[in-house]
Amino acid sequence: MKRSWSGHTRLVMLLLLLNTFGCGAPAGTSLSGEELQKKYPDEKYVQLQGVSLHYEQEGLGRPVILLHGFLTHSAIWRNIVPTFTYGYTLYSLDLMGSGLSEKPHNQTYSIDTHVAQLGQLIEDFHLDNAILVGHGVGGAIAMVYAMRNPGKVKKLIVMNAPLSPGYSATGLWLLKTPLIGGMLTNDWFIQRTLRGGFFKPESFPESVLDMYMQPYREDPGARVALLKQIKELNLDPVVEKEVTPNLAKFEVPTLILWGANDPYVALDVGKSLDTVIPNDEFPVILNTGHYELEERPEETRAVIKEFLDTH
Repeated sequence: MKRSWSGHTRLVMLLLLLNTFGCGAPAGTSLSGEELQKKYPDEKYVQLQGVSLHYEQEGLGRPVILLHGFLTHSAIWRNIVPTFTYGYTLYSLDLMGSGLSEKPHNQTYSIDTHVAQLGQLIEDFHLDNAILVGHGVGGAIAMVYAMRNPGKVKKLIVMNAPLSPGYSATGLWLLKTPLIGGMLTNDWFIQRTLRGGFFKPESFPESVLDMYMQPYREDPGARVALLKQIKELNLDPVVEKEVTPNLAKFEVPTLILWGANDPYVALDVGKSLDTVIPNDEFPVILNTGHYELEERPEETRAVIKEFLDTH
């Protein structure tokens, strides 16, 4: 897909200025799993692949595992969960390096690491035949796990996930360069990236921005972990070698859900998945960007509920 500089040139220049005046990534020691559990004694934690991950569990019934994407955390599902507490047990996981989960600097933030942690969660909690729901990078993690373990997944919901070969989300490919990647740890740039995912960026609520910024302000190692995610979470190899060649054979019932105006993972990516996957549905939410869970929670809830209730 063609890389686009539209709307990003001034941003890059500003980042260069920020670096010049010493606004680079601050170093910090991440809170250990033990420290996190002491700081948040009322929260649930599970040890997965040697890392303490935070999760929330609500409802009673068929297991549903919710995986968030880049720069967000498990609270992105807060408008969805209450609808499904009757008939489903929902597990909202903070991925390694995000939310209230541990943010180790000695771990590799690869797709394989995240998939292995998801696999251990499913095994340890005995969640075979789970429904996987993933947004953004979380959707990629869910898809890769389902392809490797189709017999353990009942249904799959993939939302705005970068699952096209060689795909670089518009503008985000810049973040892998050392200088600009370092600037992403700046509060201003994190907030700008979140706002930019909205169909109308100016409508992104300040309270929601504060909610997503909280982990970066409370855990001194969160920004270093964020840089590791940017550098190490390379999806292209697994998409090219595992996902794309097997899409036509993928039989798990799948919902591909997209915001029509997603500026980061274009609608064409969803269309390419829909063209090949044999047992899928592909609803599109109009006038919506990357974060339909925030912009259009009612429509998003309704689409997900219909898929879960009718398959």
